[in-house]
Amino acid sequence: MKYLFTAICIVLSSTLIAQSPRLDSKRVDTAQFVKIGDSKQLISIKGNKSKPLMLYLHGGPGAASASHREQITHILEEHFLVVHWDQRGSGKSTLGNLKAPTLSIMTQDAEDIFEYLLEAFHKDKMIVVANSWGTVLGFHLATEYPNKIASLVAISPVLDNQKSQDATQAKLIKHYRERNNKEAVGQLKAVHIPYENVEDMAVQFKWISDYKGTPIPANEFVQYMKFFKEWESQWMPLYKELYSINAIKHGTHFKIPVYVIIGEDDLTTGFELTLKFYKKLEAPKKQLFRLKNVGHQIPMYKSVEMQNLIYNVLAKANK
Repeated sequence: MKYLFTAICIVLSSTLIAQSPRLDSKRVDTAQFVKIGDSKQLISIKGNKSKPLMLYLHGGPGAASASHREQITHILEEHFLVVHWDQRGSGKSTLGNLKAPTLSIMTQDAEDIFEYLLEAFHKDKMIVVANSWGTVLGFHLATEYPNKIASLVAISPVLDNQKSQDATQAKLIKHYRERNNKEAVGQLKAVHIPYENVEDMAVQFKWISDYKGTPIPANEFVQYMKFFKEWESQWMPLYKELYSINAIKHGTHFKIPVYVIIGEDDLTTGFELTLKFYKKLEAPKKQLFRLKNVGHQIPMYKSVEMQNLIYNVLAKANK
């Protein structure tokens, strides 16, 4: 981890803690473990405790964001009380996890964290900002707690992995056939969708990067593969569960405001697929924001633009 946090372990009487975090001043900057189900999970809290509560749901699965919050939520922390949650098995939430992450366990964890935060901070509602895989949890919370979520911001949402990856495959193969790149076409045609293993994921990502003009050198690809082989044992079973999700068919009706942010160069979750989802989306208020010159990694490459956009939209909505 780039940044270390001093964790405060809190004993729970049941599934969730009933004790509030230590908030001794108007400004808050702390981190602590809470016990969710069978595991201790880290929450990192920063901002103004008198401001609206905001929960940031990181991507991955497995890509905890608390350690680099200074990059992705530093502006938002001036206007909100922002909570980063290292999800089960991610970041600092790796100890004491007795069950491997599954979709049902992760959605239950999200519900438990959500309820804990409302009680701990004495709030009636909170804002949920979700990125990539985090939108699976965000959409779930929006469905389960429509009266307790002020707004949902969905960044690069996961909607239909099968269709998204099929469309990306077709686009890449067409591109490289036109350029007579037999190596690329051969490797891409060997990719299984749904992904059968991490090699399928890695090869497609390799050619996505090349397509965008940022080829991965062979030595870096070896390191990339090493990292994802380690990721595979824990997260691939959960990732495969995501193929059962079809948000365009089953998840377009919400009772809360929904704001969608997408990168126009996104080939990971499918820019065109997100547009289709947005057209079908029904909500009291909705808005779509298209960011230029960025793909799937909006929090990494368009952090300032993303944060200013979120703040301005939410500030306007609350006038």
